[in-house]
This record gives sequence, structure tokens and C-alpha cells, in this order.
Amino acid sequence: MEALGINLGFFIAQLVNFGIIFFLLARGVWPRVTKMLDERAAKIAQQLEDARAAEEARENAERERDKMLAQARGDGQKLVEEARQRGEEQVKQILRDAATEAEQQRAAARAQAEEERNRILADTRDQIAALAISATERLIGDGMDEKRAKSVLKRFFSEAPAEAKGLGKQITVISAVPLADDEKSDVKKLTGADQIEYKVDPAILGGLVIRAGDKVVDGSVRGDLSALSAQLR
Repeated sequence: MEALGINLGFFIAQLVNFGIIFFLLARGVWPRVTKMLDERAAKIAQQLEDARAAEEARENAERERDKMLAQARGDGQKLVEEARQRGEEQVKQILRDAATEAEQQRAAARAQAEEERNRILADTRDQIAALAISATERLIGDGMDEKRAKSVLKRFFSEAPAEAKGLGKQITVISAVPLADDEKSDVKKLTGADQIEYKVDPAILGGLVIRAGDKVVDGSVRGDLSALSAQLR
């Protein structure tokens, strides 16, 4: 060794040191490095696998998209064709509906006009009837003296309605002027009542109004005018 210029002691010491370092590396560092490299390799492999799967997914998505676009174009063309075919029929239907609606509106307008005309006629009849009855009442009231009142009473007794007979034992008799004894006697004979209350009300304009409970026999001039007013309306 000395001929080669190598110090044997120093060489042995270096071998020992290298052996110790190698032992330490083999026992402590190298397994960790190996594990780290394996994990890194596994991670890279997983990333490559993920990238491959993502590429396949992208390609599948593109194929599905192209398929959907083609289907959509086909459906769109089909819808356009169907819409074109239905267009003329829809236009015809719209025209028919418009004509029907217009006729309904014309019919409604005619009915409304007829109803308004009838209402106006009814109002006019009511006004004319009210004016005629009012004028008649004034004429009768102004010309009604005792002689004419007695004449109306005689006509009532001669044309007494059937419902005036047998009204009951107790009645109320209303006249436009006070009744004479013979007229009261005629009332008693006509009605058959025992208890009779006599009242005077010039507003009835003539004739008699006989009440028995809820029953009323109206033979007054006012009652005749009311009946005439109802007929005129």
C-alpha cells in the first residue's frame, strides 16, 4: 500500500466511515427515500389515470353533445314543418273564432239595446200613468162634493163585492164623508157585523174601505185609481 502511496490506516478508517454511513443510509434514509419515490410514482400514475379518464369523459361528452345537437336539429325541423302545416288551419280557426265573437257581440248589443228600449218604455209608461192618476185624483178631489160622494156610496152598495159579505162580527168602515144612518144600516146588512167602527178619511176620495182583522175590502175611488195605475204599468 505504501508503494502505491496509500496510507493503510487512513484507508481503513475511510472504509469504516463509509461502512457506517452506508449502514445509516440503508437503515434510516434509504427506506424513506424509497417510500417517497414509490408514493410519488403512485401519485403520478394516478394522475395519469385520472387524466386518461377525464379525456375519455370529455370525448364521451362531446359525442353526446353532437348526438343531442343532431337530434335537436331534427326535432326543430320537424316542429317547423308541423307548424307550417298547422299554420293555415290555425289562421282559419282564428278567423272563425273572430267571426263567432263578432256575432256574439252584435247579438249582445242588440239584446242590450232591446232591454234599454223596454226599460225606457216602462219608465215612460210609469211616468205617464203617475201623471194621469195624479191629474185624475186632483179632478176627483176638486169635484167631489157630498152629493157625488153619496152617489159613489150607492154604487158601492149596489155593486158590493162578494168578499164584503160575512167579514166577521167586528169591522172598521172608512168613508170619505160621514155616513148617514141609512148608509150605516146598509153597511150592517151587507157585512153582517155587530160591532162597527166608523172613520172618515177624505184621502180615499169616495166609496168605502172595510177592514176586518187582516182582511181588507177596498171599494174606494183611491183603490180604483191604484188598480188602474197598476194596469197602465
